[in-house]
Amino acid sequence: MRRTLDFLRLVFFSPELVLALIPIVIYIYVPGWADLLLKPMGDGVGWGLSAAGLSLAMLAFNYKEGFELLSLSGGKKVLIEWPDYPQLKMRILVAFVWCLFGAVACFGATWMVAKNLQPLLGITLMVSGLLSAAAATATIALARFSLREILGE
Repeated sequence: MRRTLDFLRLVFFSPELVLALIPIVIYIYVPGWADLLLKPMGDGVGWGLSAAGLSLAMLAFNYKEGFELLSLSGGKKVLIEWPDYPQLKMRILVAFVWCLFGAVACFGATWMVAKNLQPLLGITLMVSGLLSAAAATATIALARFSLREILGE
């Protein structure tokens, strides 16, 4: 039960979700805010593909850092006995999912702008995906710093 509640808290009360929703809320109240990015992105798909590549790069960084956080080599063997180890593992997996969401949102946004299907909404989704992936990356980086402090590295 505790793990389920923690998972729901990770998904629905997370900085990733807040940052993903901010561009959408702005789009609801000020639909024209994305005009700033529409011209450069409308000229070619390079912007959208670069944003998707950035999200995938954040996923690769999270994978590398997450693997190092969860590896039980050296002085980290004590982590397996740590009561919050499953929580740490779940946070890393959720961060992976947020980065995947960011990449999918950027690819979808690129397609929407290229096909001229609600291009302003597409740009909003791209910004939303990038922000959620960046928040997930920041979460992993902060976990890394905290774990270094705990282990005294």
